Amino acid sequence: MEPMRGPTHTRCAISSCGWCDQDGVECRFCSGTGWWRPERPHRDGSGVIVWLRVDEPCRGCAGTGKEHSPTAVL
Repeated sequence: MEPMRGPTHTRCAISSCGWCDQDGVECRFCSGTGWWRPERPHRDGSGVIVWLRVDEPCRGCAGTGKEHSPTAVL
């Protein structure tokens, strides 16, 4: 991407994204929802570490629901 030129896609900042150019390609991490539910360690009152689910935007697709892979051969 040229530094002084804006992205050509609304989903990502990659000017030539093969995934954004395709229709129906969902992110394999969030199944196209844009959100995922990873687990985070948490120490409870008695000192035991438990795992809590948290909802956050998907890191695999930047919360867009479409996975970006500019180096992939399509």
